[in-house]
Amino acid sequence: MELYRQPGSKFFTADFTVGDRRIRKSTKQTTRGKALEVAAEFLRQSQDDDRPTHIGRAPRVRDFAKDRFLTFVHASSLDPDTKRYYATGWRLLERSDAADWRLDQVTRSRADTLKFAGSGANQNCALRTLRRMLSLAEDQGLIKALPRIKLRKEHERSAVFDAPTEEKFLQSAKQPMRDIFLIGQDGGMRPDEAVRMRWDDVLWQKSLIFVASGKTPKARRHVPLSDRVRAALRARAQRATSEWVFPSKRSKSGHIEHSGVAKAFRIRREEVGIAKDLVLYSARHTFASDLMDDMGDLTKVGKVLGHSSTRITERYVHPQLKEMASLVNRRNVRRAEEAERHTLRHSPAGEQ
Repeated sequence: MELYRQPGSKFFTADFTVGDRRIRKSTKQTTRGKALEVAAEFLRQSQDDDRPTHIGRAPRVRDFAKDRFLTFVHASSLDPDTKRYYATGWRLLERSDAADWRLDQVTRSRADTLKFAGSGANQNCALRTLRRMLSLAEDQGLIKALPRIKLRKEHERSAVFDAPTEEKFLQSAKQPMRDIFLIGQDGGMRPDEAVRMRWDDVLWQKSLIFVASGKTPKARRHVPLSDRVRAALRARAQRATSEWVFPSKRSKSGHIEHSGVAKAFRIRREEVGIAKDLVLYSARHTFASDLMDDMGDLTKVGKVLGHSSTRITERYVHPQLKEMASLVNRRNVRRAEEAERHTLRHSPAGEQ
């Protein structure tokens, strides 16, 4: 850094370089000591702002999403599931107050006031999308500071389908929701994995279904093809005219979308009087819990589910409480028998 006076000026000028930019700026100071202090602050600010400078007001979240963010997501190397996640997040944000905020008006406290429908996971989908949008805006010099947006608390799914509830649902379920439910119940596939099945993925001779891709790298796996899923797919294959098991002429992807099936499930659930804590994804949890009860091997169960660690699998396994109740009942019987023997030993009749 250099300090000097321009000809005819009484003020010191700071002359320094940040990156590939040369910066010359008057300190408005006449003494070298004070000029050095001001110049040091100039240098610090320039280093913090060593990115393209935005001229004018920051765009609104809605405009930035449509003009830049969604284009970036589409063109990026992100996996398809992540792209769909951000697309869903934007649909939620678009209906919120945040859509009309300017990017530099988004703060942690304002984000805490946003209202989104659905579960904590649904709300966090919107907030994570907002986080990524702001990160991109910072990279492009549209905002100087990245706010730390707090996520909402998520409640883990714990409900599973017992036999009566499963039968009740299957008796009234319509297609293709019925077959997708069966695939989750008998194979543990995620609903979004099921809707992307191709006929080539069904390995009839090996009684397996190949999951080509999914939420994580471990999602690429084989899952069991049960007899009732085989029968359902055989019936569907007889009239198949597409590579997709669940085709759709209206969808750009060529197959039906998970969101539509999940909505249909919620409507049917209310019509037949099934508990609200049961969702379409609960079929996958039911599969995991039943498999764990029979196999007792968390690692193998996690492999079939496509999990990257057993810690994730633990959240999917819900023990059968009725079996625990039986254990407690047997314990209580033993205690009652012990108490009775103790009473007999210390009674007057027992002492004679």
